[in-house]
Amino acid sequence: MKKILLTVLLVFATTCAQADTTLSDKASQAVKDGIARATKAGEIEGGMILVHIHGKQVLVDVQGYHDSEDKLEFEVDSLLRIYSMSKPITSVVAMTLWEQGKFKLDDPVANYIPSFQKVNVGVVVDGNMTRLEPERPVTVRDLLSHTSGYSYSPASGTPFGKEYHSRGVFYTHNGMYPPKMSIREAADQLAEIPLQHQPGEKWTYGLSVDILGALIEIWSGESLEKYMKRSVFKPLKMKDTFFDIPKNKLDRFVSCHTWEGDRQVIVDKWSDSAYRDGFEFHSGGGGLVSTLGDYSQFAQMLAGWGQHDGTRILKAETLREMFRNQVVPGGGRSFGLGFAVETAEISGADKPLGQYGWGGYANTEFRVIPDAGVSMVFMRQTVPSTHRMSKKLFGILRSGLTIK
Repeated sequence: MKKILLTVLLVFATTCAQADTTLSDKASQAVKDGIARATKAGEIEGGMILVHIHGKQVLVDVQGYHDSEDKLEFEVDSLLRIYSMSKPITSVVAMTLWEQGKFKLDDPVANYIPSFQKVNVGVVVDGNMTRLEPERPVTVRDLLSHTSGYSYSPASGTPFGKEYHSRGVFYTHNGMYPPKMSIREAADQLAEIPLQHQPGEKWTYGLSVDILGALIEIWSGESLEKYMKRSVFKPLKMKDTFFDIPKNKLDRFVSCHTWEGDRQVIVDKWSDSAYRDGFEFHSGGGGLVSTLGDYSQFAQMLAGWGQHDGTRILKAETLREMFRNQVVPGGGRSFGLGFAVETAEISGADKPLGQYGWGGYANTEFRVIPDAGVSMVFMRQTVPSTHRMSKKLFGILRSGLTIK
């Protein structure tokens, strides 16, 4: 009897996971028209979008120029700076090691990086900083959920900004180029910088995932990129995702724009960008370059509850924990272990479905709705990020989804 009940439950679970989700032709066309209109109006330089439902491509569109000076068009295999869309990848990579028993989520970081034994908390009053003992250690969970107390370097003239800048842990060139050190060195430098609040107290966006990258090297015994390739990139056939662009692929790298008044200008040209030579700082928080197709492979794995095209990267229960809000009430936005935690209203669903994802500094963004089998990836290259276009397009897509 138990075997029969288990079989019924398994069949039911599989049926639910494979619910028939469709995207209307009207929504698909509206997305294409939206990109075309914004590109023609000069609101964006162009953009690319790729949508899958249960592993089947239902929409792809590529429009506009990545280089307005030389009129170079975006291509479906263009290599783009994904910046903070590196964070979900690094988080998944870390959790493959968690499944192997290499660490526990509530382990203190100091268990693996000794310099974190002396971390303290900074309190600023009237422009002066006082250092206090933390109420508890910074944990791996804190890093994954951005509740550690580390930020991106504040303004250089502020007490916290002086700490980051004096130790070289800050970004240059409009926030596009990383610190000039290794991630191991950066982790030790960050251990000297006071936290901006008590560990776990609230959500603060910053360099936490770069510390996580250093931990991945320690747990795996390999470089961050090597373990990323072995655990995620190779199994998912992500051949165009890396920190350092191979010389034979540089011709696919794109330029990046910024705003100068009401017009877009190139701030990092593909032909002379520092990305062509690579960086010592392999940033798990923002250093990867990828393509629309490669990142969609990763997103489809998330939409498949850890599995894509017959390859399992993480257990479904691991992803459920990653998709669970980890931020305390009143501590800021809902955020899991590497992902924003949101809900999506989908026609035909009897309740809002979980939606998860994140974006990057150059206006790349993705969302997945696993219970509907949906993955959506949008990419362009303009800094700083606003994500207005991607949010608009994802809203159109959600309105066109139906679960039967």
